Amino acid sequence: MNRIAKLSVIAALSALSFGGVSYAASAAMNWPAEIDHTVRDFKGDHFNVVDVDTLKESSQTRMWINEATPQQISSLHAAVEGNKPLAAKLKAQNVEMNNIAGAEQAADGSLTLYVR
Repeated sequence: MNRIAKLSVIAALSALSFGGVSYAASAAMNWPAEIDHTVRDFKGDHFNVVDVDTLKESSQTRMWINEATPQQISSLHAAVEGNKPLAAKLKAQNVEMNNIAGAEQAADGSLTLYVR
């Protein structure tokens, strides 16, 4: 009986460690789909600028921002610069384009830009 209990504990601990790895790996894959198109086509004044450091370390949004590839970031920067009205509004708020680290669109159509 003691052997079965030990094997069960070992199996449970192994499963937990693999689960953590798959969760971390999925964070990079959760970059908002087509966010560059959304940012490029965004019209209006309903946007927020949020500092990444204000997000909890365990926040899914912060995780995908931290795991973003250079390609994803450069695509986002190009999208912001391609949206001249949005870029002008961000510059008026003293937001440096190179500090933009991520973006999300809310269900109401508003846009949140995350900066470092």
